[in-house]
Amino acid sequence: MKKTVIYWVSRAIRIHENPALFYAQELALREKMDLICVFNLYPAFPFANTRNMDFLLKGLAEMAGKLKQYNIPLLLVEGEAKDTFVSLLAEYEVVTIVTEHQVLKPVLRAQDDVRALCGSKGISLQTVNTACVVDVRFASPKREFSAKTFRPKIMGQYRNHLTKLPEVTKHPQAIMKRSFTSSDVQEILDTHTEWPKLSLSSLVPGEDAGLTRLSEFIENGLSNYDRRNEVDAGGQSMLSAYLHFGMISPVRMIREVEATGHPNAPLFVEEAMVRRELAENFCHYCKEYDSLDGAWDWAKTSLLRHRDDARPYTYDYETFAKAKTHDPLWNYCQRRVVKDGYLHSYLRMYWAKMVLLWTIDAQSAVQILIRLNDTYFLDGRDPNGYCGILWSVAGLHDRPWFDKPIHGLIRAMGKEGTLRKTKLDLNQISEE
Repeated sequence: MKKTVIYWVSRAIRIHENPALFYAQELALREKMDLICVFNLYPAFPFANTRNMDFLLKGLAEMAGKLKQYNIPLLLVEGEAKDTFVSLLAEYEVVTIVTEHQVLKPVLRAQDDVRALCGSKGISLQTVNTACVVDVRFASPKREFSAKTFRPKIMGQYRNHLTKLPEVTKHPQAIMKRSFTSSDVQEILDTHTEWPKLSLSSLVPGEDAGLTRLSEFIENGLSNYDRRNEVDAGGQSMLSAYLHFGMISPVRMIREVEATGHPNAPLFVEEAMVRRELAENFCHYCKEYDSLDGAWDWAKTSLLRHRDDARPYTYDYETFAKAKTHDPLWNYCQRRVVKDGYLHSYLRMYWAKMVLLWTIDAQSAVQILIRLNDTYFLDGRDPNGYCGILWSVAGLHDRPWFDKPIHGLIRAMGKEGTLRKTKLDLNQISEE
């Protein structure tokens, strides 16, 4: 049995500019070892449904097809990671497991289980940053208060991390097992009848589609990025789902946008890198990222002071999910979320902020928003989502504003202001 390196794919479903894949192959080539890639499909991953799993599995099948051209198999295994890796370690003489650095608790628990298993067998498990331009562990040694405190740290070093990685090469080994293929996708979706059935996204999954979308944004959308808060301006990048599933490299994204020299490029870098990597910082250093406990003390104190303020309306999760509130604008937003798995970012802020106003307390608002966000949004279950929810409900990375009923010192949004900025016609959206 030949010694083997396993690349445990989880957060970077791509072959181009994938530092974990590059490192795993570099290690395998140096030590003349075999290389296999493994994706572990968890039986009950939180909020799995046909929308997000179809996107993930089709992207994974594309990755497997590309890897096959380089003589590298990609295997899909199902079950708890601690059990599937027991089987893998019995089948292969594994020396090292390389995987992506993670910040979310469900995957960290799985990594901890496999790390313990590896430790008992003298196998190395190493994690590599694939999700950020600057590795969150080195970007800042602590949880940052806001973009203002984080920006000088990240902007002072990010250009040192924009170098293009070499491409993967053909691996000198015999293919040991049949790789995962596109023909397997529907079988898995049909098998998992417990996954809620949602309409599929209009976005095409996979690395190729992500790179195409990046090119289209640079060519057609970047010039409108300064008008990104307008719904019909065409200034949104539509890259968040590809970034979430790791189907596109954030390094490549920033490098190619900056290379345009367009006046709007710095605006994009601010939103797509500073804010995005600040969210990674938050989830890395704050394990209460999915609770009101993750808010700063000033916000929790203010919200507690206003906890018993009279609410104009109070709704439960089902009412929100079915878009049955009194507000036609909010209902429009929720219908788009359910149908498309996407919502324009400015409307997404309104969608989130109004839930605080119509629930019994801030913690309930956080719980409802996480359930809605992670169920319906294609880019759900992501640091940006948890950060955005706590920004909306509890002023995370924001400053105290004027004290108001219910919101306390948390920045509020209003329907009329949102309609003006987004230029939506309330009569038109009410008729849908």
